[in-house]
Amino acid sequence: MRLALQGIRVLDMAWVGPGPFCATILGDLGAEIIKIHEPDPEKRGGLARYALPDAPDFPGIRNCKVMGLDLKSDAGRNIFFKLAKTADVVMEGYRPGVMKRLGVDYKAVKKANPRIVYASLSGYGQDGPYRDLVGHDLNYIATGGLLGLTGVKGGPPVPPGTLVADLASGGMGAAIGILAALMSRHETGKGQFVDVSVTDGIVAMMYMWLNPHLTYGFNYERGDTIFTGQHPWYNVYETKDGKYITVASFEPWFYANLCRLLGREDFIEHQYAEGDKKEEIFKYLKRTFLTKTRDEWVKILKQKDTCVAPVYSIDEAVSDPHLLARGMIREMPHPALGSVKQVGSMFKLSGSPFQVRNWSRKFGEHTEEILGELGYKKKEINSLRKAGVIS
Repeated sequence: MRLALQGIRVLDMAWVGPGPFCATILGDLGAEIIKIHEPDPEKRGGLARYALPDAPDFPGIRNCKVMGLDLKSDAGRNIFFKLAKTADVVMEGYRPGVMKRLGVDYKAVKKANPRIVYASLSGYGQDGPYRDLVGHDLNYIATGGLLGLTGVKGGPPVPPGTLVADLASGGMGAAIGILAALMSRHETGKGQFVDVSVTDGIVAMMYMWLNPHLTYGFNYERGDTIFTGQHPWYNVYETKDGKYITVASFEPWFYANLCRLLGREDFIEHQYAEGDKKEEIFKYLKRTFLTKTRDEWVKILKQKDTCVAPVYSIDEAVSDPHLLARGMIREMPHPALGSVKQVGSMFKLSGSPFQVRNWSRKFGEHTEEILGELGYKKKEINSLRKAGVIS
């Protein structure tokens, strides 16, 4: 069965930040991912530690090949351009200007392959006053306004439980931009440059609050919006066993069901109450949820449509029967370990089902294979390796 992106070759030089998730998305959809790293990756401790740690039970990175290549050398750049002529996408995650200094920026690659889609992933984008600033996920969600709205009213901003900027606005955003550029190329025959700013993505994701502010001047405070604790029917409550339950009864009919199951039909007409009445409802829900365990409440409240769910620990999440049934946690075949459990693909395409095609477990693992496909002989490969051009 043909995979959705089968036949698309991606040269990936975005090893940290949003790059790995974007590569996973494209690889899981069938693209051939060739991850290019410097010949001695140990020089970059973060890369070696997080991307391919030297551990016997580490499964590696799925659906990609790994190649060590020195882009600072003439021989390395020559190999890169030969590869670029065979590629559909180049993806890099360096600071703006680095690829130009190396001589492998979009302008240079475009000369070799006018059909190339070249994506540059960075924290703040390729232009603007912040283009050269270093940063990480927390900085980007702070600049985009997300962190300022995250947390309880009267409390400090609270970092979210995952890398929202790198993964959602960066990784998924880059994948969307790349796929859009590939679709455009299908019609025009020409590639293009894709400038992915992680911070831009966060700002786009904040449209629900930023647009009303821009249009009407509305201001929003932490813990004071519908989705950050303003109302008792969209909130998180502690239960008898010290765990937590989420209530998101946004629609009036769901809220009415919640009130009935909690024995307070008199609250139904006061969904958007303010002042003392809202505080009364808050206090009742807090007090009531403390009378039973989390799972007891979930069982009770799921009798009707109420929009409730338990707050899971990591161990509980990966054991949830629904997530298992959906293939989000699954056993995957592995050449060395037999099989491994991993997070599955978020995409369910009826004609192009997800599959694991290969694993990369060490740096430079596929360098010789890739060079062989380009026509390099064993003697040439050995010479390049001895010169430190490849690994």
